[in-house]
Amino acid sequence: MPHATQSARSAERPDTDVVILGSGLAGTALAAVLARGGASVLLIDADSHPRFAIGESTSPYTSMLMRLVGERYDVPEFKDLTTFDSVQRSVATTSGIKKNFGFLYHREGERQRLEECHQSLIPRTGHFENHYFRQDIDAWMLNVAVKYGARIRQRTTIVDIDFDAQGGTLTDERGTTYRTRYVVDTSGIESPLASKLGLRDEAPVMRHHARSLCTHMMNVTAYDDLLPRTAHGHPTKWSQGTLHHLFEGGWIWVIPFNNHPRTTNPLVSVGLNLDPRVHPDVGGTPEEEFRSFISRFPDIRAQFTDAVAIRPWVRTDRQQYSASKTVGARWCLASHAAGFVDPLFSRALSDSFEIVNALAWRLLAALEEDDFSVERFAYVEQLQLGLLRNNDDLAADAYTSFADFRLWDSWLRVHSLGRLLATFEIGRAYERVRRSRQVADLARLEGLAPDGGIPDHPPVRELLAHVSEQMRSVQEGRRSGDIAADNILTALGKADFAPPGFGLTDASNRWFDAGPRKTADTRRWARNSAPPEIGRLVAEGLSLLSNKHL
Repeated sequence: MPHATQSARSAERPDTDVVILGSGLAGTALAAVLARGGASVLLIDADSHPRFAIGESTSPYTSMLMRLVGERYDVPEFKDLTTFDSVQRSVATTSGIKKNFGFLYHREGERQRLEECHQSLIPRTGHFENHYFRQDIDAWMLNVAVKYGARIRQRTTIVDIDFDAQGGTLTDERGTTYRTRYVVDTSGIESPLASKLGLRDEAPVMRHHARSLCTHMMNVTAYDDLLPRTAHGHPTKWSQGTLHHLFEGGWIWVIPFNNHPRTTNPLVSVGLNLDPRVHPDVGGTPEEEFRSFISRFPDIRAQFTDAVAIRPWVRTDRQQYSASKTVGARWCLASHAAGFVDPLFSRALSDSFEIVNALAWRLLAALEEDDFSVERFAYVEQLQLGLLRNNDDLAADAYTSFADFRLWDSWLRVHSLGRLLATFEIGRAYERVRRSRQVADLARLEGLAPDGGIPDHPPVRELLAHVSEQMRSVQEGRRSGDIAADNILTALGKADFAPPGFGLTDASNRWFDAGPRKTADTRRWARNSAPPEIGRLVAEGLSLLSNKHL
């Protein structure tokens, strides 16, 4: 890695504690936390708000993490982002409601087979999640950062960064310089810090390989309107959740902002994600490629017959990128500046708040003690690289499963079980720290975060490792999808830590939910039949979900 050059202004004492590059949700959330903690913060962005961004769908894990960060750092505005009602009330009426994760499996040239579908429902005992209209969410969060004292420089492109013993010097395209004690870059793939220090891996060190086309559209037909409600028998409308159209080699997201009576937004977010090894780029405009591709799938094509893109399409080459190092003396490469894998399952939002949570208290302590040693931030790098590794395995295994519905069905059940237990873990940590006000209660959660928040109960980890090995063997051609699916379902059936009430172990069940009756059954199972460690976790998690809306 090249050495940073000596700054011409190295003798000058920095007038800012932290410069944050990038004013997306990660950058503004970190700015709000640091400014609330007493640091002087300057946010610099080459663009301005409002602006288009993806990462629009939340999950119970993400929302609970936001609540935890708000509680820990005394930034209550984060809680306004964690329920559908609070977003409508406190932020804007342009975001959509999310009641489920919906999955419809498609075969090229065929109508969608009605039995090949799933819904993972947001627990009805808690609250509903959000489809963020990011241009309004991000602009609102920028204002929160300003409220706590952060300063903003928009439409300012950083062209050089130097470091010395006292801090960093950033130079913009107009020749203006900014002195700071620490630099955090959240800006994305074109990170000035990654460029200056030669941090970007020439080839992504990832299994997953995909590209993307995305935009916002009007006149997208609600999928529920294409078929009678009884056709699939699904518990909640496809259009009131994040809809995933799945097929060999890729998937399409459909994220409506117009799916509830209070909305003031007619738009729907749409993205096509493809493994180019299965679906090479055929040329033409992004719109032409999208239309040509969906013409192969009759029921997807029908949903977009009247749809019109209202902003320019974004088309990427390979989306995956990474960095060789993410922390150094007086700098941190964070969130999308550190790397990116795939928008599948909306992990980018939660990963950004994981980094905010882990970095902020370390940075505030470093500022107070004037100690910016790399060792102090070693965990932040461990966390960042761990999250990228986990997301890579998640996306690579999921795309592998898309080639065979039975394989997808079995893999989804185990993935859903892992996310359910991780949500219970973060919920328990949040409730404990809310009551005790002791950050020591977060130590366990910090230990789990690099592995996706999954409990360290050995049988849980063993099941996930077994399933990942099955998926790798299919990807590498060592095992058929049918055999792998059978092996996964057999292992899942033996898992005594899987709460039966959620229906994940029932191969005939396609709706993963926890209504009042199933919740009561699960409570009894947690008390009487579950392994003690998992029983306590599930019981506490269910209690929190029941009370979260309060």
